[in-house]
Amino acid sequence: LCSFGKRRHGWRPQQARTAQTLKHWSRPTGRLLRRTGAVSFRRLSRWYCRFSSWQLFGKPSGTCTGHSSRINIMSCHVPLFVLLCVLLCWPVASKPIPGDCQEKWFTQTLDHFHWKRTDDGQQPTFQQRYYVCDAHWQRTDPKGPILFYAGNEGALEGYMNNTGLIFENAEALHALILFAEHRYYGKSQPFGADSWRVDPSFLTAEQAMADYATLLHSLTRAWGAADSTVVAFGGSYGGMLAAWMRRAYPHIIAGAVAASAPVGQFPGVEGFDPSAFWQIVTRDATAEGGAAPDCADNVREAFKLLFNTGSTEAGRQQLQQAFLLCDPIAGEQQVTDAAYWVQSAFDAYAMGNYHFASDYMTGHAGCELPAWPMRAACQEMTDTPAPSAAQTASHIAGIPPTAASAVTRQLATNRRLLLHAQFDQQERAAVDGQASAAPQHARVGAVRSELELLVRLRNAASLLYNVTGAATCFTLDMSGPGAASIGPWDYQVCTEFLGQELPYFPAGPSSMFWDQGPFDWQGVVAHCRQAWRVTPSKYHSLVQHGGTDWRGTSNIVFSNGLLDPWSAFGVMANVSDSVVAVLIPDGAHHSDLMYARPDDSAALTGARSTIVQHVKRWVEEHSLRLQARL
Repeated sequence: LCSFGKRRHGWRPQQARTAQTLKHWSRPTGRLLRRTGAVSFRRLSRWYCRFSSWQLFGKPSGTCTGHSSRINIMSCHVPLFVLLCVLLCWPVASKPIPGDCQEKWFTQTLDHFHWKRTDDGQQPTFQQRYYVCDAHWQRTDPKGPILFYAGNEGALEGYMNNTGLIFENAEALHALILFAEHRYYGKSQPFGADSWRVDPSFLTAEQAMADYATLLHSLTRAWGAADSTVVAFGGSYGGMLAAWMRRAYPHIIAGAVAASAPVGQFPGVEGFDPSAFWQIVTRDATAEGGAAPDCADNVREAFKLLFNTGSTEAGRQQLQQAFLLCDPIAGEQQVTDAAYWVQSAFDAYAMGNYHFASDYMTGHAGCELPAWPMRAACQEMTDTPAPSAAQTASHIAGIPPTAASAVTRQLATNRRLLLHAQFDQQERAAVDGQASAAPQHARVGAVRSELELLVRLRNAASLLYNVTGAATCFTLDMSGPGAASIGPWDYQVCTEFLGQELPYFPAGPSSMFWDQGPFDWQGVVAHCRQAWRVTPSKYHSLVQHGGTDWRGTSNIVFSNGLLDPWSAFGVMANVSDSVVAVLIPDGAHHSDLMYARPDDSAALTGARSTIVQHVKRWVEEHSLRLQARL
């Protein structure tokens, strides 16, 4: 199955202080697709068939290579593979866009904050895409609100397909639904395809919010609905935009639902600790997160072994075999690349730690991570069963962390000793000439037993990187021209310093990864200067938007799933009666915005109910203010 989109270059943490090189850094595929936008048929040469990996053009007939694996085919017939990719790999939403939704275009101002002197006096514009869904809107009902989704860093379809909370409540609210696409993403390109390559200067959160405000102002008046209540919704970066719009445009936005919005992820915010992200990822890999109790410790040991093994040429050859790498590991820096490759997979499992199989982190129907993917990955790292559902619920519901951690540490120690004992037993069997037993899904021939922990680590990462089960080998070669594939999101990171956990947020010594040192702002600056010729503004977003300080604001719901590592930077306590925090102990990345399921937990169902009650209150209060004005 195919994953298409463009990979971005990113800063190498280990080399940041000298800015020696740039490297590609892959986000989970679904997020990468949303950040780079859809790829048209004109750009078939940029498609990659992920894991089964046929690169459609630019390779000799007979050898097709791709992002994550390499497959040799006796006769590589390009048109046939194009057809197969179109039929098998085109993104299909788990929930199709409702038929009443209409794609439309709006002539949007390019620069809302400066006037350009032109011969005709007209300001430059571009075409912004939006969707309107009005099947349930009752214009005659003064309380019929507009539910507005503030588009994220990607094409609209991915967000529309995964924001069931809006669609499922539109009828009861008599609401119109409006989704707006973020400039420079999807089809809303100011300077044609890949506008960020032409001129990214107008790509800022402030310009995007001004787009949305201008769009709402124009459309509501065109519809005769200037007095309608507008409630903004958003998840992740979109949640940040929704909350920021409530503060910046209170005369347009009556209330905001900001799901998994990391508004506190900026330097200067009180308590800002980038490594907190990876601490939550680690917690998800323990019994407290519902995983096998020894998982995090085994992962930690595996990373130690990875670096120790990769410190010699012979060890790097063993590492190539254990990780099923297509190419030899050239040096110790590629050992670090391999480590980050695995770390990125655990990032995806934590963010997408949903209780159901989902393609949200992979980007394609049929390429789903399993339910509770972190727990599934952890089962590759151990033979110890995960806690029962009742035990997990007890942990998540609030068993004191100290007590739980003590039990976890003891179980982990016992299990790790047992695991190493199994390794020793298998090593003896190998010495005696017996075939080594490969772990499930991981037959790698006669892998030496001391590398079994690395094989297990690769198996854990393969849940993401070999989601189709068709890979024969993996590649870590993500290098390319210096700035040819740097995406628009990296530009936003390099100016306003918006969220990017890898490679900017280092994991600390208490995580299950390895100590990546302190947060290196100068490394960020070096990367941005080399990649974009810009210097990021360290405190821009804090000064503009206030971080986690929401005093003087009203009508915002900040919801966070506690399994989501971005909750480390969220608003986690009520600010006032109308700026409230909704916490979902078993929730992942904006899972509350997704379509309801019969197996949703009481906490998740209750969170959605709370959000809807706040929305109803905002609509009622807005209606009362209108009546008082009349």
